[in-house]
Amino acid sequence: MQAASFDNYAQQYDAHFTFSPVGLLQRQGVYKHLLPLLSKDTSVLEINCGTGYDAIEIAKYVKNILATDASAMMIEQCIARKAETKNVVFKVDLIQDLQDEIKNSNFIFSNFGGLNCLSPQDLKEFAKKCNTLLKKDADLFFVIMGRKCIWERLYFMIKGDQKKATRRKSLEGVNTIIDGSEFKTWYYSPKEMQFFFTEGFKAQHISGVGLFVPPSYLNPFFSKKKLLLKLFSALDKVFCNFKWTTNYADHYIIHLKKIS
Repeated sequence: MQAASFDNYAQQYDAHFTFSPVGLLQRQGVYKHLLPLLSKDTSVLEINCGTGYDAIEIAKYVKNILATDASAMMIEQCIARKAETKNVVFKVDLIQDLQDEIKNSNFIFSNFGGLNCLSPQDLKEFAKKCNTLLKKDADLFFVIMGRKCIWERLYFMIKGDQKKATRRKSLEGVNTIIDGSEFKTWYYSPKEMQFFFTEGFKAQHISGVGLFVPPSYLNPFFSKKKLLLKLFSALDKVFCNFKWTTNYADHYIIHLKKIS
């Protein structure tokens, strides 16, 4: 169901997020912390790569990258984008089925809620697999949707939709609809993510992405308000550095290192 949902969304994803004003600003916030960690010795495994924009960009800085997604249509978009980039491979694969792909990497990356498609049990199993298969000093770099996004709470409270305003609090997962297809999303706080990866890993960095810059579903309202978005971006560069703000942003970065 997850894969089919994103199959339907593949052709609209770039327009709705990747190249939208909000999407571009949020990605800048991610790359600020991601790119300095990469080198020509880095073998990256990307999880839920979407239409492949990140993989193509990351390939410029690393030895190689294997980018995976559960959606065959998303991977079709990736391959169309690949052009002459030789050190990136795209593959249809479920997170739950990854094995050798984890073992052969030293940097696992998932951007903009890729891991929010996993239930707590699936996430627990994935963390266990990473601990078993990765070598010491391997890096995990995830961008996760947290539980207390201020924008989401305010937006839906103003609209009078209390259920959506507090949906990220749910421990059972939230039914999400994209282009008429329904799937489940789970939200995790930074403390919860650290708990899943307690064994064998140590957090190196945690910071927010999109504290003032709004979520992507507000693009239609903000797309022509460039000065306001510029102000929000400047505020993010200051306030996302404070750890207490992390769970209140649309997303947050968590960088973990394998220590044993």
